Amino acid sequence: MPTFFAAVAIYLTGALITLWMGDRRRSIGWVAWGASSLATVLILACVIQVFTSGPIIMEKALWQVPGLGASLLFRIDYLSALFLAIISIISVLVTLYAQSFMQIAHYQQQSLRYFYAVLLLFFAAVIAVVAISDLFFFFIFWEMMTLCSYLLVIYRSNDATRLRAGFKYFFMTHVATAFLFIGGLVLYLHSGSFSFTALKSAMVQMQSASPGLLHLVLGFFLLGFATKAGILPMGDWLPDAYPAAPAPASVSFAGSMTKLGIYGVIRVFCDFLPAGSHSQVWGLTIACLGAISILVGTMTALVQEDAKRLLSFHVIGQMGYIFLAIGTGIYFLPVQPVLAIIALGAGIFHLINNVCYKSCLFFVAGSVFYKVGTRDINKIGGLATILPLTAGVAVIAFLSIAGIPPFSGFSSKWLIYEATLRGGFLKPVFVILGLLAIFVSAVTLASFIKFIGSVFYGKYADNKSKAKTGDVPWSMQIPQFVLAGLCILFGLFPRLPVQWIFRALTPLFPPGFVGDASSVYGHSTLAGLELHVNDAAAGWQALPLFVVFVLCAALAFYLFRSAKVTQRADQTWFGGEPIKNEDGRYRAHSYYLPFKQIFRIRIGKYERPGVYPTIRYPDIHLKKDDFWHRLIDVDRWFYTPLVNATMRFLRFFSNTHSGLPHVYLLWMLIGALLTVILLFAFSAGK
Repeated sequence: MPTFFAAVAIYLTGALITLWMGDRRRSIGWVAWGASSLATVLILACVIQVFTSGPIIMEKALWQVPGLGASLLFRIDYLSALFLAIISIISVLVTLYAQSFMQIAHYQQQSLRYFYAVLLLFFAAVIAVVAISDLFFFFIFWEMMTLCSYLLVIYRSNDATRLRAGFKYFFMTHVATAFLFIGGLVLYLHSGSFSFTALKSAMVQMQSASPGLLHLVLGFFLLGFATKAGILPMGDWLPDAYPAAPAPASVSFAGSMTKLGIYGVIRVFCDFLPAGSHSQVWGLTIACLGAISILVGTMTALVQEDAKRLLSFHVIGQMGYIFLAIGTGIYFLPVQPVLAIIALGAGIFHLINNVCYKSCLFFVAGSVFYKVGTRDINKIGGLATILPLTAGVAVIAFLSIAGIPPFSGFSSKWLIYEATLRGGFLKPVFVILGLLAIFVSAVTLASFIKFIGSVFYGKYADNKSKAKTGDVPWSMQIPQFVLAGLCILFGLFPRLPVQWIFRALTPLFPPGFVGDASSVYGHSTLAGLELHVNDAAAGWQALPLFVVFVLCAALAFYLFRSAKVTQRADQTWFGGEPIKNEDGRYRAHSYYLPFKQIFRIRIGKYERPGVYPTIRYPDIHLKKDDFWHRLIDVDRWFYTPLVNATMRFLRFFSNTHSGLPHVYLLWMLIGALLTVILLFAFSAGK
C-alpha cells in the first residue's frame, strides 16, 4: 500500500511541478512523462503483488469522518489491479505522445502547464477511484476525475464550440453523479456506513426486505455509470466532448475514464448484488442498452466526416458490445455460472482490446491533425505516402476494431457471440441481441474502410498544408506501435489476457462458484481458446490460422514477383473530361450514399443523417426590456446587487482597521458577547 500511495504522490507532485514550470514548452512535457512513468512502475509493482500474493488491504483507515461512517480506506483486489494496469500504461503513452503533439501551432497560444497539471491530476483521481473501498470518498475522487476531464475538454477556452461541449459534458455527468449519490445514500441509510462491505450487506438485506427499493437503487447506479461509459441514451455528451479535447486528452478518456463506467457496473452488480432475480432483471436491461448503443452508435459513425467525431461514435458502439457481454453475464449468474463467467470475461476482454485499438485510432487521428491541420476527412487523402508508419498502425487498429481475425478484436467478439448465442437457448432474446452485434460488426468494417480509404489511400490531398514527407516524431510513433502490437499479441495469444481476467472475476463470487479455469476454458493454450458449457464445446485457434495466412500471402507474393509484370504509374483517365485530380478524388462523403440515404431519422419535417437522435433547440430572441429577458438576467437582479452589498460591507469593515488599540479591543469585546449569546441560543437553556 505505501507503494500505491507513492505512485499517487508522484502524480500529484508532477502536477505541481508542471504548474510551477510555467511555459517551458519543451521540458514540461518530459517532466510529465517522467512522473507518469515512475508512477506506472510503482502501480505495476502493486498489480504484480496482487496477482502473486493476493489483494492489498489497508488495516487502518487514513481518516475517518466523525459521525458519518465514512473512512478513507483503500483496497486493491484483483479487479482493481486489472484496471490499475490499464490506466497506468495509458498514462505513460498519453504523456509521451503529448510531448510532441502539444507543440503544434494550434496550441501555441495556450499555456501547457495547465494542460499537464490537470492531466496528471486526472490520472491520480482515476487510479484512486478504482482503489478506494468507501463510497463517500469514491464520490470525491469521482468528482475530481470529472472536473479534471471537464477542464481538458475546454482546454482551448477561447473556442465557443468547446465551451458548449464542455458544459454539456459537465451538466450531464453531474446529473448522473447525483443519481449515484442518491443510490448511495439509500444504501447508507440501511447500513449506517459507506464502506463497500457494509453496502454489500445492505443489498443482501434489501433483496428480501425491500425488493422494490433495491430496484430503484440499482437503476440509479446504472444510470450514473452508464452515463460515464457513454451508453445511449445517457452518453449524448460523448460525441461532442471527445472531439473538443486535445488528442492526448481524448485518448485518456477513451483509455481510462469511460472504462470506469464498466468498473462501476461490475462492482455493483457482481460484487455488491447477490445473484438472484434482481440480477436477471438488470442483466437483461444492461444487455439491451448495450445492443441499442451498438446499433445507433456504429450506424451514426458511418455518416460522420470528422475523424474524431467518427471515432467518438464508435466509442459508443464499442462500449455497447461491452455492456451486451456484461449484461448477459449478470443475467445468467443465478442459473448458468459458467456461461456467466464466459460473458463477463468476454466483456472485460473486449474492454482491454477497446483500450488498445480505440486509443491507437485516436492517436492516429491526432497524428493526421499534427501533419495536415484538419480532422475533415473530405479534405485529405493518400496520406500513406507521407505517413507510411502511421498508416500501417491505423490498418492494424482498424482490422482489430472491425473484428477481423487474427487480431484481438475478433477474439473478444467471438467470446461475446458465443455467450449471447448460447444464452439464447435459455432466453431467446439473447439470440436476437447476438445476431444484431454480428450484423453491426460488418457496419464497423464498412465505416473504417471509409476512414482508412479516405485518409490514407486514394489520391493524395493534404488540405493545402504542403506537408512534407516523413512520419510524425518518434515520441508520437512509439505509443501507436505499442498499442498496435498489443492488438496483434492479444489476437494471436488470447489466453494470455483471458487467464488474468478469470483470476480477477472469480473472487467476486462465492468459493466454488465456477470451479477452476479448466472447467470454463478447457485446456486452452496461449495461442487458442476453448469453451465448455453444458457438454458443448467451441474453440478458436489463432496462431495456426495466422501461419496459414502468412504462407498463402508469401506464395501470392512469390507468384507475383515470378511473373515479372511491368508496372507504370499514370494519371487517372476521366473519360476524356478535363478534370483535375482534386476534382475527381473520391471523398469520404461519397462512401455508402444509398445506405446513408436509407438510414436517416425522418419525423415529419425533421430529417437528420444517421440514426442518432439529437434535440435541436429552438432559437429564442428576447427584447432587452422584455419581462422574460429581465427574469433570466441573473447578473442584473441577483449577482450584481449581491456583489455591491458585499463590497459596501467590506468597505465598512476596512474602516474598522484604524490602527488604534482600544478600537480593536472594543471589537474583540463585541465578538465575545456575540459568541456567548449564540452559545446560549443554541443550548436551548441547558
